[in-house]
Amino acid sequence: MNTFLFGLLLLQSRLLLLLNLFTWMRILVKRNLKMQTGGKFLTIGIISLLLVFPMDFTTNKKDEVKSYSSVFNLSEEDNLWIENKVSEMSLEEKCAQLVMSYASAADTAKDSKNYERLVKLVKELKVGGLIFFKGEIKPQAAITNELQKLSDIPLLISADYERGLGMRLEDAVEYPYNMAIAAANDFNLTYLAGKYISDEARAIGVHQNYAPMIDVNRDYRNPIVNVRSFSDDPEVVINHATAFTQGMNEGKVLSTAKHFPGHGATDLDSHYELPVISLQKNEIEEYDLRPFRRMISEGVKSIMVGHLDVRAYEENESIPSTLSNNIINNLLLNEIKFEGLVVTDAMNMSAITKYYEEEDAVERAINAGNDIILFPPNDEAAVQAIISSVKSGSIPESRIDFSVKKILAAKKWLGLFENKLIAEDEIDQRVNTKKHKRLASEIAEKSITLLKNEKNIIPINPDKYYKTNLIIVRDTRSLSSLKKEKVFEDAIGRNLNYIKTTKISLRSRKKDFQNALKEAAKSDLVILAYYNSLGRSLEIDEKQKEFMDEILNENKNVVLISFGNPYLVNQFDNINTYAVTYGETDFSQYAMADAIVGKNNIQGKLPITIPNTEFKFGDGIQLASLGVFEDYYADSLYDFSKVDKLMEEAVNDKIFPGAVLAVGHRGKLVYHKPFGKFTYDKDARGVDKKSIFDLASVSKVVGTTSAAMLLYDEGLLDLDKKVIEYLPEFNNNGKDKITVRNLLLHNSGLIAFVEYYRKLSTKEEVINAIMNSELKYPTGTDYVYSDLGMITLQQIIEKLAGKGLDEFLEERIFKPMGMNRTMYNPSEEFWYDVLPTEVDDYWRMTTVKAKVHDENAYMLGGVAGHAGLFSTAEDLSKFMQMMLNKGVYKGKRYFKESTVETWTTKQTDQSTRGLGWDTKSEENSSFGTLFSMNSFGHTGFTGTSVWADKDNGVYVVLLTNRVYPTRDNREIVRFRPKVTDAIAEAVLYETE
Repeated sequence: MNTFLFGLLLLQSRLLLLLNLFTWMRILVKRNLKMQTGGKFLTIGIISLLLVFPMDFTTNKKDEVKSYSSVFNLSEEDNLWIENKVSEMSLEEKCAQLVMSYASAADTAKDSKNYERLVKLVKELKVGGLIFFKGEIKPQAAITNELQKLSDIPLLISADYERGLGMRLEDAVEYPYNMAIAAANDFNLTYLAGKYISDEARAIGVHQNYAPMIDVNRDYRNPIVNVRSFSDDPEVVINHATAFTQGMNEGKVLSTAKHFPGHGATDLDSHYELPVISLQKNEIEEYDLRPFRRMISEGVKSIMVGHLDVRAYEENESIPSTLSNNIINNLLLNEIKFEGLVVTDAMNMSAITKYYEEEDAVERAINAGNDIILFPPNDEAAVQAIISSVKSGSIPESRIDFSVKKILAAKKWLGLFENKLIAEDEIDQRVNTKKHKRLASEIAEKSITLLKNEKNIIPINPDKYYKTNLIIVRDTRSLSSLKKEKVFEDAIGRNLNYIKTTKISLRSRKKDFQNALKEAAKSDLVILAYYNSLGRSLEIDEKQKEFMDEILNENKNVVLISFGNPYLVNQFDNINTYAVTYGETDFSQYAMADAIVGKNNIQGKLPITIPNTEFKFGDGIQLASLGVFEDYYADSLYDFSKVDKLMEEAVNDKIFPGAVLAVGHRGKLVYHKPFGKFTYDKDARGVDKKSIFDLASVSKVVGTTSAAMLLYDEGLLDLDKKVIEYLPEFNNNGKDKITVRNLLLHNSGLIAFVEYYRKLSTKEEVINAIMNSELKYPTGTDYVYSDLGMITLQQIIEKLAGKGLDEFLEERIFKPMGMNRTMYNPSEEFWYDVLPTEVDDYWRMTTVKAKVHDENAYMLGGVAGHAGLFSTAEDLSKFMQMMLNKGVYKGKRYFKESTVETWTTKQTDQSTRGLGWDTKSEENSSFGTLFSMNSFGHTGFTGTSVWADKDNGVYVVLLTNRVYPTRDNREIVRFRPKVTDAIAEAVLYETE
């Protein structure tokens, strides 16, 4: 653009200022407000404006003209195409591009008036796009395709999916509210939420999401922002909004930061009133504008302007930001330099319609700097108003062109000119997937925040309370809305004993309250669940407040739960147990039902400060779950069909006769299945979840290494102390330099193993032979996986502990953790459940069952440092979860956190070994290729393995008897990584 054309643009902007002044006068007159200035002063004002804003036809384009190319990553060729396209469009077509009309997925019947309306909007009026609200997935996709086929220029389809598609579509995934996301405080989960929401949106043809909301919730009374905000701290808002936007950008959906310049500092809802923001500029800049500035720098594609009366930037009272030249053109576009799409909040909201005629509001919105007029009350009137304003000169056509170019640029970035249609046959594979549901569930679980637990009621022990009264209080008159609470009612019913449910709404009468109080008085435990709706006011209804106060005062054991507004607690003085979900989404309700009975860890942290209470930002009581529980919802959250198939094929292919596979994720047992039989015989007994397996070398880590970790934590075992200082009899044949660390790293110089059972007769002879063994290589110079080293470590452990390895582990680990089917030398009562290992035709001459398979371990009496343990997948799940919990299980600490971290981390470049534990190798790992390198585990010769991924919180326990009938079958080596990768595909969010 040459300087002359730019001069015209600049002149246009000056004239716009004058136009705004005249328009403002006209509005005041319409609203019967008295003008304070006569014609004489008006003339002076106009001259002053011209003097203040002098014309300059030589200004550099780079400094003043905004470019949308960088926001939408367009090439020069793209820009030229857009210029040409705009030049080909009629005035009417261009004006219609700025209008985003309302649509519903219910508008699917082709003979309905609603459908006819949409066809007219697209085909005749040629609107630029649609905003969809309520409906279902496939009907919305179908009508979107129909309408796209009718459009000459691809429609920009938008929706408000702050919480995912389920926020609007009843059969889609609904994610927890933003404040719950912040309470979970996992930026990767926030990023994935943005990405998955965008993936699903594109799958059903939605291109623009009016999210994330980045309003800072500065006023706790705010009835419409509240839990939709991430926090009252701008940095928390910035961090989560950035992660969410990154995910959306990668999913190729237009992200929209809202509501500029900030809707958090008010106690009014702009759906009903025009909120006044009376803060000073420096306050707004410090809190409210910070997230917007940051999001713009992070590449947010569009910004929604709120209907807010912000006096610090718009001195003329009652002019909403949406219609303010000062706030959009001057602040957002010129000062902050935003170059993406500017969208109005819905123009049918009372903050606009109460004070402005539609035609006037539309004209003012465009002149103020908006590119898209969202949801006008009358679509046709809005389009005609724009056309008339251009024709009358109230809006320059160049102003329309500028917005149309940005809209076309957005559509170009979205690839709509190449393909505007949806692949409807792919929707089932892309939308409402188990992976997406699992993400929503995990966010909800991590968000549950316990703020008060004075009586330690939580976790609730079902055996302690025979009769529980669930009281649901809802701030609505609608009986149908109470159906939502059925989710929690059913979920808590599965977890507790006898429960009586009472429901209170705004329709409840005096008798209802009296009956509810009587029922509560007869109960051992009262769960008082309060559900509130956003909008208008967060104050509890007076009668409901009086009722809740009486419940809290008269009953000793009351758990108050807020399914929404966390600030609820500041309306009561007598709460001793208080938990928050930050919303009533299904997954938040499921999570709360499991959390309060100890099935989930409680780990949420308050992302706000609650005024007039003791609760500050970051508060939250942390409680460990009461153990490893099978996930009731696993079938709906995980797809293990490939794993099932591989395990079944392995049995059929005789890789092993029987197995049990357990997978833990998110602190729960999400997969636990038996396969095959004890042997290949036709009438052999089938394997079940209680079946016991010989662990072989898995004993080295679950047994011997654990014992060493206990003694290390107590300061009794020094890793760098010479073995001979513990075992003087070991001091021969050059073994004087071997340390305990060398034994754990398998670089001591000791040989891998010796077939002692072929030449020796007693345990004492075996131990003596090891004490007098020779080195294979100088200590520390090589790596050789050695049974002898672990047997030597066993001797040190038993000497320090003053008892046998088996007795020590039973007392310190197995019994306290409830690992009741983990043992050395299973007693006769367990023999029936133990799978046979090998048909021994070379030494013991029998089928080995309930006796340790390893011959040297058998020589050592069944209790050995390298082998001997028997266990189940369920018991080992408890153990591996404890290790992932960094040494804690059911609230009890077994190992120091630092010890777990160190011992499960690779120690040298010599091998992949940690201390005792192995870690994942970059190639040919038995733990496959997809789990992170920050994984640890071990395998056993009999076909067993335990592995855990610390980064992803996953453990895998695979127990088989692959050595039956002979150890020559080594197919397990190829099978382990294959099934592990299938597990990774089932549990990890991203496997690329």
